[in-house]
Amino acid sequence: MKRHIFLIPGFFGFTNLGDFTYWGPVRERLQQILDTSGLPSEIHYVKSLPTASLRTRTRVLLDTIVSTRPAADDIIHLVGHSTGGLDARLLLTPAVDLKTRKNVENIARKVRSSISVATPHRGAPIASFFSSLLGQRLLRLLSLATMVAIRHGQMPLSAWTRMAGLFVLPPSLERATGSLAGQVYDQLLLNFDDVRQSQVEELLAELQRDQSLLTQLTVESMDLFNAAAGDRHTVKYGSVVTRARKPDLATSREIGLHPSAQAQLGLYYSLSKLSEGYEFSGIKKVHRAALKSGLGELPDGSANDGIVPTLSQPWGQCIAVVQADHLDIIGHHGRGTDDTIKHYDWLTTGSDFREAEFDQVWERVAKFMVASETSD
Repeated sequence: MKRHIFLIPGFFGFTNLGDFTYWGPVRERLQQILDTSGLPSEIHYVKSLPTASLRTRTRVLLDTIVSTRPAADDIIHLVGHSTGGLDARLLLTPAVDLKTRKNVENIARKVRSSISVATPHRGAPIASFFSSLLGQRLLRLLSLATMVAIRHGQMPLSAWTRMAGLFVLPPSLERATGSLAGQVYDQLLLNFDDVRQSQVEELLAELQRDQSLLTQLTVESMDLFNAAAGDRHTVKYGSVVTRARKPDLATSREIGLHPSAQAQLGLYYSLSKLSEGYEFSGIKKVHRAALKSGLGELPDGSANDGIVPTLSQPWGQCIAVVQADHLDIIGHHGRGTDDTIKHYDWLTTGSDFREAEFDQVWERVAKFMVASETSD
């Protein structure tokens, strides 16, 4: 019997480009925890199309699992970051139609746990913004910026500053915004050699060709998804919930006056505001208790991790509820004490999520997986 863990990327899931470390810190830490516990596991990356439809992304997940040829008695665990958590839920939905000839049920019945990390189970208001023409241009730019930050650990200060400003320009300046976005895009692309530039542009062109996911992630569409996507009774569902520190004057003072940090905070402020605007109702009592215990208070509809509202994230058992931004939680949180694992901060949010907190979260995730293998 083998234990297989599949790491499913989300909205910024650029695992398609070989040397990007989107899941790197998580994979390293999970492997260490499980090996030390005498629980050998094979951990797999899932390559995906960032903004393709949920059905398309889930079909890619299925194809990836099938390609590993799991034996009849093998055990599977699914870990999805952001939209990846929805891919896992869709795969496990009884009688799901993925428009494939592959036997979905044969794979789904091997799954013991489905763990979502910062996943918009009840939708993400920011998806509506990115669905607009201006939003599509800025999403392309933000996606490239994320790749530069994760791969190189930093971005040019001028790029941070100009990009932050683009998200707050009024709609009346849409043409000017598009032109400026193109200039920053070209500047960021210079961070890659010719071969990698071609690969990056090919991936981002795919992002522009298929943006079905954006409309599917709206609050209204996710309400319909939840009505149709049922949980599988043989699978234990868990969630890791995140809330970044609110971008206010106190945050600005604490991170200091360094222009780069202030520019990143400005971008985070813009993204955070776009992630507000919906008061989620019907949150389960057990989830409210977990949120209050983890955060010291029950967050309101404005709380988010820079991309996903906090109240949208609980599903199943809340494994951990922490103060962290959307990429902090998968290891891109800045400073680390282990030189073998690269920690590149995506944004400066003042959330103070560091390696100790990262370790605690993923130790809890590992325990949740193992417990699911013996639960009834």
